[in-house]
Amino acid sequence: MATDPSFLKRLEQPLIGIREQYLALKRFCPGTVVIVDNDKTVQWEGTLQPMPFSREYQVVIRYTLSHPPVCIVKDPDLLALAEGRKIPHIYQNQTGIRGTQLCLYLPVVKQKNKVSEWQPTMFLANTILPWASIWLFYFEFWVSSGEWNGGGVEHNVIEESGR
Repeated sequence: MATDPSFLKRLEQPLIGIREQYLALKRFCPGTVVIVDNDKTVQWEGTLQPMPFSREYQVVIRYTLSHPPVCIVKDPDLLALAEGRKIPHIYQNQTGIRGTQLCLYLPVVKQKNKVSEWQPTMFLANTILPWASIWLFYFEFWVSSGEWNGGGVEHNVIEESGR
């Protein structure tokens, strides 16, 4: 009897539920963690400081089952820090949370047959939070130098993915 390969992959790397994401964030990431939306969404809010000499950033990470996680910097205002320059690797924020939504990973790009770099088999505490801190590190360098050294894909390719 043949078994669906995607089923076997899920057995090897099971999806991480909202409760498990909540517990990992609570244990490893100082800040406030809540579960909302009938147990379908976990949200972390806290402070990230990429380097000891960096400023502190108030950040929200929200993950809803069957949707990619989002990361929003609430404070300081990144657009003000950019002084009118177009910030690389951000999305138009449509989350309802005030702030700048960061592009931390390559999402699914259907036209290019690309799989998302983040998967629901991954813990937010091990991926999205450290990725946000790294993004902020590169942002600080970009503010002072005008050069983005954080890598990434041009957003016209990402926008075609519908994100």
